[in-house]
Amino acid sequence: MQKLDILIIGQGLAGSLLALELEKRGKNIMVLDNNPIVSSSKVAAGLYNPITGRKMVKTWFADELFPDLSNYYQDLEKKMNARFHFGKTIYRPFNNIEEQNDWSLRTVELGYTPYTKLTVNYSIGIDQLVDPLGGFFLNNSGMVDVSMLISECKKYFKTKDLYTEGRVHFEALEVEETQIKLGSFEADQIIFCEGPMAVNNPLWSNLKFKIVKGEILDISCRLKIDHVISKGIFMLPYKNHIRVGSTYDIQYQDEDPTEKGRRELLNRLSKLYIGNLKVLKHKAGLRPATFDRKPFVGFHHKYKNVAIFNGFGSKGVSLIPYFAMSLADHICFGKKMTLEVNPIR
Repeated sequence: MQKLDILIIGQGLAGSLLALELEKRGKNIMVLDNNPIVSSSKVAAGLYNPITGRKMVKTWFADELFPDLSNYYQDLEKKMNARFHFGKTIYRPFNNIEEQNDWSLRTVELGYTPYTKLTVNYSIGIDQLVDPLGGFFLNNSGMVDVSMLISECKKYFKTKDLYTEGRVHFEALEVEETQIKLGSFEADQIIFCEGPMAVNNPLWSNLKFKIVKGEILDISCRLKIDHVISKGIFMLPYKNHIRVGSTYDIQYQDEDPTEKGRRELLNRLSKLYIGNLKVLKHKAGLRPATFDRKPFVGFHHKYKNVAIFNGFGSKGVSLIPYFAMSLADHICFGKKMTLEVNPIR
């Protein structure tokens, strides 16, 4: 039986970054993953954005998350010898005069200056882009090719014998006071990073997950942009196409793309872009969100060697690095974590 400090279940973005942080702190880890064909990480657009929502406010924990986020991913690129992080300015057109006025008031509030690059009250003049009232440009924004990142992490884990492909059979899981046993593994602690599959985990059946289906399109069109356009949907230029997303469906039935989702995205896109386009790909995935839109990070109320690292929703790219470091520091050095993410809050 292989003896470990920590067994990590799931190798999506959450499991990958947490595993790296624990390994960096000297923990003997193993990542156990069932290698799903479709997962939230593998279809995620990977955008990170400090100003979100209809009210155009700083996202939760923005001042802790964003100042070092770009450096975090750049350092990870060096470690993996791969390119998957791209700093991109986000341009958000105004919908109406009221939004113009609201944003003017917002920019004089304390703490918004680091995230605001430029505001204009006139169209920026991109052919076929609908922005008659102008908009604002954001700093500290960009995208991560999440699928490539987790692929590179898997290669890294495999080269160091830190990865095993397999499915967790909960009936075979033995949780004792000082150790856990699962198959050929014995560990001091186990951390579940299962994404949307957490709803099937009997250890966390009391948690209020909110699984959300999101659909995205890859399109080709004549629009020439270098930055991301965000207005109800996002238009993300990447490689030789533009990614458009995403839907937000809490009444999901499965992980398959739908005609309804396609129509919704194209309808929203028509209010932002008036040119011709061709749909190249249509993908869907399930996001593990929570009842209060804050992740579940911490230990089980009954089993003190069982933890969860999940529920990051559509903001995983910005949230996961910070909380992976936070949980790793808590485990390794006893540092306190914010109670806002405690799974038994």
